[in-house]
Amino acid sequence: MKNQILISIITLFLGLSSQAKQLEFLDQHYGPNEREIFDLWLPNAVEPAPLVIFIHGGGWSAGSKDEMRKQKSIIQKYNNSGIAVAAINYRFLSQAPLQTIMREDIAGFVQFMRSNAERYQLNKALVLPYGVSAGASASLWLATHEDISQPQSPNPILRESSRVTAAGHFDGQISYDYMVWYHFYGKASTDRFVGNDVWQRYHLKSFDDLFTDDGKAIRKDMDMYGNLTSDDPPLLFWNNLDDHPEIDANHFVHSPRHSRLLSEKANQLKILTQTMIAADGTHVGDPHQAAQEFFGKILKPYGFKIKKDKPKQPTDETPSSSK
Repeated sequence: MKNQILISIITLFLGLSSQAKQLEFLDQHYGPNEREIFDLWLPNAVEPAPLVIFIHGGGWSAGSKDEMRKQKSIIQKYNNSGIAVAAINYRFLSQAPLQTIMREDIAGFVQFMRSNAERYQLNKALVLPYGVSAGASASLWLATHEDISQPQSPNPILRESSRVTAAGHFDGQISYDYMVWYHFYGKASTDRFVGNDVWQRYHLKSFDDLFTDDGKAIRKDMDMYGNLTSDDPPLLFWNNLDDHPEIDANHFVHSPRHSRLLSEKANQLKILTQTMIAADGTHVGDPHQAAQEFFGKILKPYGFKIKKDKPKQPTDETPSSSK
């Protein structure tokens, strides 16, 4: 009996010690769909914390935010620096078209967190997304897209900005206007490795729909390469693949050329850019570590401080959805 009590006391002590360093919230909802959930790790910061967001990959048909749960040391490094970390799930293409996922789930989560910044003690001015593959391109979409906020909306979440402070693009794609792929990679290769049914990703009815007014508007909305402008935030381009002929679909959609073309245009526009491409002789290392170091440089001037006492618990109020 005494041993059981002792074990309980030790377990409670360890739990409190861990809680004193950070607060953890798992499988929280930011929307009504079962996929619209997130994890959040908050630091015990003196000031409202910047927010780093990890967006998983998986070709918009697979993957999970749970990848970030394996990065405990990276999360701890962020938290020790006064930075919060979130990881999100989002709907797949079987559930919604790509343009809707980008606006309502990807950008919608940014708006959701800004709307709940006081509850989670976040600095809404400092939001930094990154991801691998689809998550990389989603992060780039946030960085290059104009603000989708609706200042006059009755929904307070939709009134929040979708713009970000910096973004990390890891083994991602150049654009989700596949006509850009035709231009740089050729129609034959794009059709072979991506498929000539790219219109289905937008939930259109045929290839010809890509060239209607609605189709053109969607393509422009999804064109990260075309939407790059000189006022975009700092960008990290990272690619760990060899530079060999695109002999399979996986290499084609993650080719180092995506990163090169994006980096070249970003540099021409004088956007603050860091480019790490293994095929060009750069040591790339671990992607999460690379993102942590890059974002650390961006946030270093702010000098966030950590408290020594137990962090304050957010209120029990359930945040409202953006839907």
